Amino acid sequence: MATLQQIIQREVNPFDSVTFTTGNFWTQSDRATTATVESIHQSAITQVENTLQYVIRDSRTRSILLTGDSGCGKSYLLTRLKKNLNDRAFFVYIEPCLVRGYIWQHTLRHAVDGLMHVPEGEQESQLLLWLKGLSAYNDNGILQRLLGARNHFVRELRSIYPTGIYQARDFFTVLYSLANPDLYFSACDWLRGNSVSEEELGLLGVSSTIETEEAAKGIIANFGRISTDNKPIVLCFDQVEAGVRASDGSLDLTPVFNVNTAFHNNNLKNFLIIVSIIQDKWRICQNTILRSDLARISQTIILRQIDLEQVKALWATRLSPIHAQTNPEPDSPIAPFNEQQLEERYPGGRANLRASLGFAGRLYEEYNTGYSETATIDNITPPPSDYSAAFNLLWQNEFNNTKSTITRLRQFSSPELVEMLMTAMNVLEVENISSRLLSGTYSSYSFSYQSNNGTKVGIMWNENPNLRSFSYAMRACGRALQSDRDINLILIRSEFLGTRRNRGYQTYQQIFNNSSHQHLQSSLQSVHYLRTYQKLVNDARSGDLVLNFQPLSLANLQKLVRENRVLYRCSLLQDLGIVPAIIVDKDSNSNVNPNPVPDRNLNIEITEFLFNFVRHHQFLGEQTLIRQAQTQFAEVAEAEIKEQIQKLVEEEKISFINPDARPEERLICLIPQAVAGGRQ
Repeated sequence: MATLQQIIQREVNPFDSVTFTTGNFWTQSDRATTATVESIHQSAITQVENTLQYVIRDSRTRSILLTGDSGCGKSYLLTRLKKNLNDRAFFVYIEPCLVRGYIWQHTLRHAVDGLMHVPEGEQESQLLLWLKGLSAYNDNGILQRLLGARNHFVRELRSIYPTGIYQARDFFTVLYSLANPDLYFSACDWLRGNSVSEEELGLLGVSSTIETEEAAKGIIANFGRISTDNKPIVLCFDQVEAGVRASDGSLDLTPVFNVNTAFHNNNLKNFLIIVSIIQDKWRICQNTILRSDLARISQTIILRQIDLEQVKALWATRLSPIHAQTNPEPDSPIAPFNEQQLEERYPGGRANLRASLGFAGRLYEEYNTGYSETATIDNITPPPSDYSAAFNLLWQNEFNNTKSTITRLRQFSSPELVEMLMTAMNVLEVENISSRLLSGTYSSYSFSYQSNNGTKVGIMWNENPNLRSFSYAMRACGRALQSDRDINLILIRSEFLGTRRNRGYQTYQQIFNNSSHQHLQSSLQSVHYLRTYQKLVNDARSGDLVLNFQPLSLANLQKLVRENRVLYRCSLLQDLGIVPAIIVDKDSNSNVNPNPVPDRNLNIEITEFLFNFVRHHQFLGEQTLIRQAQTQFAEVAEAEIKEQIQKLVEEEKISFINPDARPEERLICLIPQAVAGGRQ
């Protein structure tokens, strides 16, 4: 086995913010909970646990405001709560709502999405477990009817709940369909407010979809009114400081707190609501919240700084995999660091959780660089890690996470897709972006902007498969064109357009056939690009985006996105003419095809990742680099990755420090001139 210094030189920095991100506790990797220190924020966890126990006893909904400094561990705490308490409650993660006037539909979509996840140790989703936890479901007579006629099941439930259920027949009919594997996903789509097709409506046995705020509010209320004998549902509103902005650009928390108040005023049972917000944002905004809304917060939990013993324990969890590879194993669990460094950095004896990890990351980087200075090629020491390389790695990591969790366009509503597209256009400095081009129901499906040639362009993005809804949307487009004949209209839609017999299709033909108006289809990969950027924007606004051990502001994120052109490979932005269809690779001065699979050049993406990884980490083992590449490109064989590494060596961008060593001991170093385009 190798010494500690040798292992550190081979491995990546375990405190690197590029590989440890926060977010939805149902979609992030297990790494977020493997480095758990039980004593950190244990008091807060106990308080939440006690409050949940009260909800279990009397089914009365309660609300908690969770706050603290940026980086204190709020999202991390929510993950621990879900892990520790998922046997006593169902957990739902609700990300920031970005569309004004859409908070109830947003909450419903995320509630159903969260309930569709399968908890650890279970075989079925939370939603099916919730359904089977209803006393009505477990009634033997009803269970027999469940296996038989749908109408009998619905009539029985309506007799148990004769009043207070919104769209009772449709709601109970869809609950019946949840137990049918062939209808499960269609039933989930209906519950989350997707505009399902006429065919799906027929299979489900319902006549209409959930398309308004009032309808979404009613369905959420239904969950509370029929489940008082079931496990509670914990709704975690995280990063609310990244949500809807007022007309002057200031944060508007009113929608979230209105939702919370409605749960109490409407006597919705069996919920625990947790609202998480940065403390300084809360100090600024709480005066804008109505006193009646503030009164509905049952308790406030403030996360404090952690003590140095907890910092050491946190460091030890990150360093333990490295220590396990060494011989002899270090005497100190925080080696190569020492307590004196920690005490000098935090003389008051307490530290911000994220800041303490960043401090360790910088110490680790300094230690690794200092030890490696004598081992570089041609006596050349690589420069410190640059922001461009770190950002590209962060983007690749977040993009891959998006691909693994977003598997179909219908995971987002049309208003959410529009908001993501507007956000991407904003960072690309498109002029005069204005929301809500259309009027009425479909206003949030649309926006306008000024093209490069000065013309006004209108966007309508509608992915509703229901052709009746599509017909109404086309009528709205027709009215908009009548009121402004100078606008160039673009419809974005990948769903079915209908046939000549459908009114929506007829209106579509009148608008888009042989005219200057366009119809574009969006790919799922385009949405992956838009979603990845939106997620990073939310993190930046919430103070959760860290790069090179420092918080990254929204302005600096936008600058890095433009400089590194990460959105240039989004085919939808290319089709709209926002970015060029072909880009030039800055490092090789060669044309790069940025189009989606199968046209994209996978080898170029692998090479870019390998080069950026070496630029960021400066020194590391060849086997470590290969493992990291396999994590990002699971479909690529090890031999292909080695081939791309050798190509970078031949191009004099990277070099082996000890080329004759065994493969597991071989080290790779950056050639500094390669950052500027290679050796002269």
